[in-house]
Amino acid sequence: MERNVPREQWLYPDRGMAKWLGWILSDHSAYMEEESVFERPFLPKSEMSAVEIDGLLQQAWEQSELISVQKNVEQDQRFEPDIQGALVGFDHGIIYIQGKDNQAQEVAVAEIRHIELLDAKKWWLS
Repeated sequence: MERNVPREQWLYPDRGMAKWLGWILSDHSAYMEEESVFERPFLPKSEMSAVEIDGLLQQAWEQSELISVQKNVEQDQRFEPDIQGALVGFDHGIIYIQGKDNQAQEVAVAEIRHIELLDAKKWWLS
């Protein structure tokens, strides 16, 4: 149902789409905040040996601890943001990390530059 009021009965001069600009702007701002995470330069963490990485992965798997992984993939002299979450599986050199959004991400063990164990309370609150 659409209600069209004649222009002479309007209580104030309508500015058309200008009244929706705040709504559009707030959605755009939220989107830009989410995307700014990927635009920040991430500093490379110290490169770990395969033995150290294997030991931490094994500890995270056996004790169900949360991990943060920095991949050794560099794009335009920037590193990708760390992948954080629970180690939920592994198969033929690939590990699966489940993040806060309940989506599992695949990471090849050969691509891991740095791995660290996280405090679960701090991770879920961020």
